[in-house]
Amino acid sequence: MSSKNSLEILIAGGGIGGVATALALARRGIRSRVMERAPEFGEIGYGIQLGPNAYRMLDFLGVVKEIEATAVHPEFLVLIDALTDRELTRVSCGESFRARYQAPYMVVHRPDLHGALLNACRQREEISLHTSKELTGYRDLGKSVIANFADGTEYECAALIGADGLRSRVREEIVADGAPRVSGHVTYRGVVPIDKVGDKSHFNNMTIWVGPDLHLVQYRLQGGTVLNNVATVVSNKFRNGGRIDFGGPDELQEVFSRTTSRVRDMLSYVGTDKNWVLHDREPVPNWTRGNVSLLGDAAHPTLQYLASGAVMAIEDGVVLSRTMAESPGDINGALVRYQEARYLRTARVQLTSRIFGDIIHANGGARDLRNHLLSLRTPETVTEFDWLYRGIEAG
Repeated sequence: MSSKNSLEILIAGGGIGGVATALALARRGIRSRVMERAPEFGEIGYGIQLGPNAYRMLDFLGVVKEIEATAVHPEFLVLIDALTDRELTRVSCGESFRARYQAPYMVVHRPDLHGALLNACRQREEISLHTSKELTGYRDLGKSVIANFADGTEYECAALIGADGLRSRVREEIVADGAPRVSGHVTYRGVVPIDKVGDKSHFNNMTIWVGPDLHLVQYRLQGGTVLNNVATVVSNKFRNGGRIDFGGPDELQEVFSRTTSRVRDMLSYVGTDKNWVLHDREPVPNWTRGNVSLLGDAAHPTLQYLASGAVMAIEDGVVLSRTMAESPGDINGALVRYQEARYLRTARVQLTSRIFGDIIHANGGARDLRNHLLSLRTPETVTEFDWLYRGIEAG
């Protein structure tokens, strides 16, 4: 499939995964049309962690230079017990880390990442971008797909890619597995200027304070000028069967009340006027039907504990572009090969994220064992993320 084909790939969803996919396709000479249901493209203004596997994908997409302009490279990834202030472990992100994975670890502002990808898309004649386009349905005709939108328009395309998020309209048709799984984990976020922060002892690190049913993540953004803060609690109300009004600000304060004064002080950096209830889904072996497939959260939504949701979506886009380029006359075959290449890796991220969430929120004997095992590691000998950070080949 070349840029000369009359039918394009239609991407439903203009988030990080959607625009990354369009850019990856364009770099292989494949035309696409990105349909965003919101009135404008954009991302919420908080942080995102990008491991070496993400860095290599962004390098292939040609946006690393723009992202690096405001990115921060932590010196260490640090885990601290929030009940005692005891450091449990740290991972060096220095020369040995970069040599091991052939790329650095960095943290960026989500709008900066999305903006870099979107700006790159706007410079490609192979990509057309549309807003206020909410997908309502589609018809797969075999040789093409007709996509219908809430404003009454329809578009014929060679393939439809559902990059339309956790509650994907496209997934409803292909997988039909109902609502996503509610984890009972509730997150609050906040970004504050550096001059408003009292304790600067971990400014050069990506730090996670962990405790029973809680954790707090901190790292700098926007060239180091602001501090990103993410506080999460595992709601006891939800765990006891309640599904209404769980995980509110009062429960946030209650769960964190057992932490040190240092952690409680830092909790003031998160806003309590809005929270996010975390969801994921069970891995599924098939998210493709005919000339229609899923990508990112629509295909394999995950909890936040490996910081890999958006990264998996970017990897998806690069792999999809490769299989499309390799099979220009066989759309379904290309989509199936893309799915086969991604299924087990993304399933591992989904399930490992749940496990890691249990580990950092551990209590009692499980907490003691976690702390003991982590204390046996050294900053230069942590290898359990090799499978994730060594990633995939872009070419």
